Amino acid sequence: MADIVVQEHCVVTLGSISYYVRSRIEKSLGDQGSDHLTPAIVVDLPHSGVTLEQLEHSFAGFYAEDDVFQQAFLHGSIIIVQLDTYADAEPIVPDNVQQFLQSHSSRLVISRHSSSDSRIPQGPYFSKNRKLHQAWRLYEDPFHSFVSAIVPSDDGHKARFKPLPVTAYTGIHPVVAVPSRLYFPPSNDKPLNGKRVTVKDNFHLDGTVTTMGSRSYATYYGFQHTTSSYVQDLLRQGAVVIGKTKMGAFTGSEAPPEKTIDYFPPFNPRGDGYQGPSGSSMGAGSSIAAYDWVDISLGTDTTGSIRMPAASYGVWGIRATPSTFSLEGVAPSVPPFDTLGILARTSSEILSLYDSPKKTLAGITKPKRVLYPTDFFPMKNDSQQIMQEEFLDVLEKYLGVRHEKVNISERWSTTGPKNAQNIPLSDFMKKSGYWPNFYDGYHVYDEFRSGYQDKFGKKPYVSPFMTTRWYEGSTRRQRGIDTTVEQRNQGLQECQTVSDWVYSELLHPDTIMLLPVGRPGANYRDTIPEPGRGGPPDTAFSPMYFPTAIGAPHLIIPSIHYLAICWENDSDVANDFF
Repeated sequence: MADIVVQEHCVVTLGSISYYVRSRIEKSLGDQGSDHLTPAIVVDLPHSGVTLEQLEHSFAGFYAEDDVFQQAFLHGSIIIVQLDTYADAEPIVPDNVQQFLQSHSSRLVISRHSSSDSRIPQGPYFSKNRKLHQAWRLYEDPFHSFVSAIVPSDDGHKARFKPLPVTAYTGIHPVVAVPSRLYFPPSNDKPLNGKRVTVKDNFHLDGTVTTMGSRSYATYYGFQHTTSSYVQDLLRQGAVVIGKTKMGAFTGSEAPPEKTIDYFPPFNPRGDGYQGPSGSSMGAGSSIAAYDWVDISLGTDTTGSIRMPAASYGVWGIRATPSTFSLEGVAPSVPPFDTLGILARTSSEILSLYDSPKKTLAGITKPKRVLYPTDFFPMKNDSQQIMQEEFLDVLEKYLGVRHEKVNISERWSTTGPKNAQNIPLSDFMKKSGYWPNFYDGYHVYDEFRSGYQDKFGKKPYVSPFMTTRWYEGSTRRQRGIDTTVEQRNQGLQECQTVSDWVYSELLHPDTIMLLPVGRPGANYRDTIPEPGRGGPPDTAFSPMYFPTAIGAPHLIIPSIHYLAICWENDSDVANDFF
C-alpha cells in the first residue's frame, strides 16, 4: 500500500504527488465507505459485469488521458464500479479480479444505476468519513507565473472562488491545484468542459483579491464580490479557472529589473530561462509557455499586452476585435483601446474560446488577399526577415494567392480623406494613440487615488515607471504637460478617421495583412533597457499600435520554422484559422 501523508486538513501526499482534497461531497458511500482517508477510483462498466480486462483497459485509458490519476491510486484503494444496470442480483466477481484486488490491498464496491443522472464522473477521488471528494493535483509554480492559485468556493455559488489554502513539496515555490480531466467528459452543452484556464489579475473573481499588479490597489479594494461576465460564460461552458496570473502594475508594460516593484515578475521558460517576460500580461504568457497542465491563458490587450508576451514566450496569441467579448468585470486601462486577449500553445485552443458560445467564426471563409506593407518590411534584422519570408511563402501556397505589396503611407497620400491626405500618415497619427492612452491611463484611476488618500491618509505607492506614465497623462499646463480631454478626443477621432479609411481602402472582409512583431536576439531580465526602449513609439502608425488604433484583431503566430513544416504537411493547422 502506498504511504498516505496528511499534510493539512485538505492536502494529501500519495506516493510522490500531493493533492488538494476538494471539500464538496461528490457521493456518499454509506456503510461501504471508510472513516479513514483512502484513495478511491470510480470506473464505469457495462451491465454485463466486472472483468479484469475491463478494469485494466479503463485504468490504461485513465493513464493516457489524465495527469491527476497515477499508479498509487490502485493501492489500498476503494474501486467503485458503476454498472449500467439496476438489477437486483449481485454481479459475479471473477477470481482474477479478486486476486487483483488482494494483490493491491484494495476492495471493490459495486454501484448500480438505471440512468446516468445518478452517476458521478470516472476518475480518482479520496474517501473520507464514507464520503467521496475530488482529487486536485498540486503543481509547483517555479516560474512564478501566478499571483494566486484558486479553487471553487463550494458554497453553492458557481462563479465564486477562494484562495488555495495549501502548500506542498519543497515550500520554495507556490502551488496550483488542477482537477482530474476525467471529471469532464465531452459534452455538447459544455464545449469547454475541463479546460484549465488562467486569468490575468485585472479580471475580477468573486471571493478573490484583484491586485492589478499593485499592492496599493489590492489593499484598497480587497476581496471582490463579482466575477467577470466573460469568465462566467466560460464557467457555464465547463471551463475550470485555476488561478490568477501576474501582470505589470495598472497594465503598464513593466519589465524587470527596474520596473516591477510590488510583485516578483515571472520567469520566461525560453532559452536559458533568464529572458525577460515582456508586456503587462506577463504571467499569462509565462503560465501557458511553462506548464503543459494549463490549457488557455486569458489576458487583456490595450497597446500590446497580449501580443508582446506572445512574441516573447513563443506562443499563439490574439488581440480580439474590440467588443467581441465582454469586458464587464475587468478593471479598465484605456477603455477605447482595451480588448480581450487569449494565449495558448495551439491555435485550436484559442479557437475553442473564440468560437464559443456565440459562434463568432461561423461563416468565415479563407482570405483571398494577403497585404505585405512595405512601410514595415523588410525588417532590419536579416534573420527575422528570412523567417517572415518563409512563413509568407507557406501561407501563399496554402491560400493559393500571391501577396500584394502595399505602401500604406503612399496610398493614404492619394486616397486618404481630403482634409488629411496631404499630411503624412505617420504625422497625422503622431499623437492619435498617445493622447488617449496616457489621458485615460491616468484618469481611469482617479477614484482609486482619491479614495486611497481619504482612507489611508496618504498617496498610494506606484512604481517610478507608472509615476512617469501618470504624470504624462495628467493635465498640468503650468508644468508643460498638456494632455487634455480635448486632445484625447481628437486622438480618438483621428484613430476613427484612419480606421474608416483602412477598412474602406485596404482591409476588406477577405483580406489579411502581415505585420512584423517581436525584437531580435536576447532580452535578458537582468539588463536595464536603453533609455526610451519599451516606451510609446513616435507615432501610432507602427506595427504594434496600428491594429490598436484601427480596432483590428491581431494574431501572433509562433515558431515560424516549425509552423511552416506543419502547414505544409498538415492542413489542419491552417484550417483552424482559415
